[in-house]
Amino acid sequence: MDKYEEGDLEESLHSSPYWIRGSMLGKGGFGSVYMARMVKEPSPLYGTTLVRGFHPIMAVKTSRLAKGEELENEKKFIEYFDDCPYIIKCFGHDTTLNIIDGGEEVFYNVFLEYAVGGTLFDFILNSPLYNESKQVKQFLQQILKGVDYIHEKGFVHCDLKPENVLLVKEIREENFFFMAKISDFGLAKMVDDSTTRVRGTKAYLAPECRGENRIQGQFSDIWAIGVMVLFMLTKDLNWNNNLYYCISNEAIDFILKCTNLNPSKRPSAKILLNHPFITNM
Repeated sequence: MDKYEEGDLEESLHSSPYWIRGSMLGKGGFGSVYMARMVKEPSPLYGTTLVRGFHPIMAVKTSRLAKGEELENEKKFIEYFDDCPYIIKCFGHDTTLNIIDGGEEVFYNVFLEYAVGGTLFDFILNSPLYNESKQVKQFLQQILKGVDYIHEKGFVHCDLKPENVLLVKEIREENFFFMAKISDFGLAKMVDDSTTRVRGTKAYLAPECRGENRIQGQFSDIWAIGVMVLFMLTKDLNWNNNLYYCISNEAIDFILKCTNLNPSKRPSAKILLNHPFITNM
């Protein structure tokens, strides 16, 4: 997937070419992400429009069609959460024919909001240590609202981490700001799905996901949020007792509540939205 030349015009299987693939933004287990620029309005095939609400600049997540089922499932999750402002938006999909290493291959492409602010991970790396600013708390508040929405709908994200939170530029009354939006739903599942094996990023997996029973529920997402906040404030995934001298008591209490070893005692995302660490901005 890294053999694309920047600016290549895609040969769509459904309409005349209407978008250009730009530079790679990232790579994950379910595909690679590129910038995409619209060059003209898409022509629907047999009255079916595949792309809605097209933006001039978007991100496009791409995988080979033979392995596109996972990406298609991720698209379905994102579209199901379409009315939540704290979850990345999907604008549609396309299938393209490309020349790779001299041979033809078909690719499945999903068009998403372009996060000009990068990821929360990028923001953390460029922030000072022990940063408990209003901006940090606003991002966390937005993440919690997104997670609360996902959980209310009966799903588990399973891979919450700073790399999967995108900072999207929003414009209101001639002013702009960045909003944190949850992305990467390739590992998401229904809360009552007991057949799917435990999945996610090891550093953010709760103890119950690693134990003998290996259960993964909404309480496991809450653990991941606690680890995420620890990393947001310290740039470290490991707890140490010196933190009592470095971050506020409210921050410590928030992290400890999220990372309670007993999953049933972890507060929900809705309850965490009223925690003093969030409300005292």
